[in-house]
Order: sequence, then C-alpha cells, then structure tokens
Amino acid sequence: MKLKTHNQRVVVISAVLIFTALSAFSAISTYEIAKRSSEESLKSTAYFIGITLDQALNRTGIDEGLISEIIKKQRSEQIAYISLYDKDRKIVLHSNPRMTGQTVTEPFIENVPQFAYVTLKTGEQVYVMNIPVHIHSFAPMVLSIALHTYPSMEAVRSAKVHMLILIGIVTAMWTLAFMFIYYLKKTDLMEKKALVKERFAAVGEMAAVLAHEIRTPLSSIKGFAQYLSEKLKDNDRAAEGLSVIVNESSRLENLTNDLLVYAKPPEIKIQSLSLRQLIDEVIGVFTLTDEIETNIVVSNDTINSDREKLKQILINIISNAVDSIEKSGKIYITVTESKRMITFTIKDTGKGMDASALKDASRPFFTTKTKGTGLGLSIVDNLVNVMEGKLLIESQPSHGTTVTITIPCVRDDNE
Repeated sequence: MKLKTHNQRVVVISAVLIFTALSAFSAISTYEIAKRSSEESLKSTAYFIGITLDQALNRTGIDEGLISEIIKKQRSEQIAYISLYDKDRKIVLHSNPRMTGQTVTEPFIENVPQFAYVTLKTGEQVYVMNIPVHIHSFAPMVLSIALHTYPSMEAVRSAKVHMLILIGIVTAMWTLAFMFIYYLKKTDLMEKKALVKERFAAVGEMAAVLAHEIRTPLSSIKGFAQYLSEKLKDNDRAAEGLSVIVNESSRLENLTNDLLVYAKPPEIKIQSLSLRQLIDEVIGVFTLTDEIETNIVVSNDTINSDREKLKQILINIISNAVDSIEKSGKIYITVTESKRMITFTIKDTGKGMDASALKDASRPFFTTKTKGTGLGLSIVDNLVNVMEGKLLIESQPSHGTTVTITIPCVRDDNE
C-alpha cells in the first residue's frame, strides 16, 4: 500500500512538472516571437517613413510643411514625432513646430542607423530610429523618427495574456496536485488506522474470549484460597502464601474485567444520579483524598446518565493522576455544564507526558508505568464514545496532565 501511494505521488508530481515545463517553454517562446515580430514591425515602419522623408527632402529641400504632409500620408496614429537635426544637434525641422531651433540630447550619427526605446517626459515609451540623411546643398543631418509602440505591441500583449492564463492553469494544476497528494496521504492514514483498529478489535475479541474462559476457574481459585486462608489463619506461612494467591487472583480478575469492557462495552443504562454523590464515591476509592480538590459548578446536581460508566471513566482517569503525582502533588476535579453538556475536567500536577506518549495515550495496551495493562485510557475512550461524548487529553512534561470529558446532559423536563 505504501509503495502504491508513493508511486501515485511520483506520477502526479512528474505529470505536473512536465506540464509546467511545457507551459513555460510555450509561454516564453510565444512572448519572444511576439516581441521580435513587434520590433521588426516597428523597425520596418520607421525605415519606410525614413526612406520616404529622405527622398522628399532631397527632392524639395528643407520645407517646414514637409513633415506635416508626410504624417498625413502615413499612419499618423503610429507616429509620436519626427525631427531633423544638424551636426550641432540643433533641430531644423520638427513635427511640433515649437520644437524647431531647440537642441536635442541624442548623439549625432553619420553611418549606421540606431534604434532604441526612449521614455518621453509624459512617461510613454516610444521606439526611436535615428538615421543619417544627406540632403543636396546641406551638411549631413540626422532624421529622428519616434513611433508609438502600442499598436505594434498587440501581439506582445496577447502573449502576456497567454502567459498569465498558463500561469493560472499551472497554479491550478499544482494546487490540485497537492490536494490530491494530501487526500491520498489522508486516505492512506485512514486505511492504516482502520487496519490497526481491525487488528486491535481482533485482539480484543480474542482477549474477551480468554477473559471469559479464565473468569470461572479464577473465581474458584480465589474462593478456595480465601477458604483455606480462613481455615489456616493460625499458620502464618500458609496464610501468607494464600494471601498472595488471593491478591494475584484479584489482579487477574480486574484484568479480565478490563478486557471484557474494552472488547465489548456494556449497553447504556440511563438512571438518575447525583453528581456530588458520584464524585464523592469515586474519590472514596482512593487513599489520597487530601490531595484531591473538587469544584462542581452546575445549576442542578441531578442528571440522567449511565452511572456505572461515568464511575469507571472517572476512576480510570483519577487512578492515572494518582500514579502521576506520586503522593506529592494535587488533583483538581471540576464539573461544569453548557448547552445540555456536562464537562468533567481532571487536572493533576504530576510529571506529565511528552508529545510521543500523549499521541499514544489512549492506544490499547500502551503504558508508561512499570505496572498496569495499558487499558485504562483505552477503556475511557471506548466508554466516552459509547456515551456519544468527547475525550481531550492535554499534557506537558513536568507540567502535569489535564483530561477533559464532555458527555450529553439529560435532565427531567421539570428540572
């Protein structure tokens, strides 16, 4: 299963990587081709206008109305400006007559035309061609033709839109790929949990059968040992040995009871109960009563719930807390209510658990103690689920543990 999931991830990532690479190549190629085509179009237009003006200037000489006439004949919407300046960089002719006589910043060229993108004072970027011209009876001059780039850059804009669309598609593909991998991982984790749950269920069923089969002979052994202990109470050596048998039999009885409860929790039996009496009864099980503080904050002490299950839940949790504080800490039990729910909070000041132990705290047969079955919190988890409640365990090393149990609160209508 793990290999299959890994292969699926590799296939998905590889497919998206290939698509990304092809999309990037397509977008960059389209943009570069569009950019070159636009520049060639601007260059061709500038050349055509330059040749036309050169011929007209050689035919008519320097005529102030010549540029205006040329602009009218050409595609005037593409021409930003046209100027003619001499070796001293003084403007002789300009499409804007007010510029005539002013000095330009462009260098004077004599041989090869020069092309460049120039940003005007208005912030617009224009395409400029400076071409040397030789007019009869005049010294060499430079013809400067500036074109608006917007009309010729339509292909570039389309290429940019194409690039943005591809970026959006690639982003969506990666998002979907990561979502697929996330849900694949989640599904794999759920399958693993289900498999572990099935295994524990099988172990639980087997343990329940064994516990049931052991229970009867164990009761006989314990009863007979108690009988002999009473008969041989004057024989200290025999009484001591029989006491060990009785104690170990009791321990095995508790283990078999835990196994049966874990494997097959009994059905819910709703009855009226007093929260105060229940808490007092649970605390009475333990010898460290001075270390346990209680605070019951409810509008009505009486609720309808499964008394025995609540009792076992609280005993199991408080038992862990007692082991944790090791006779030198405190245990705080708080009972509150909210929206037909009763919340039991058991907090201890014991040694706490690290993240690894906390993660496995309610796993069957997991324990950090030298003794015990590791079924205490597993049984709590099972019983809370049967009662349609919620279990929350919070803990930090050296800062104690807080266990919160929330169960539905059922009261009589007149209460």
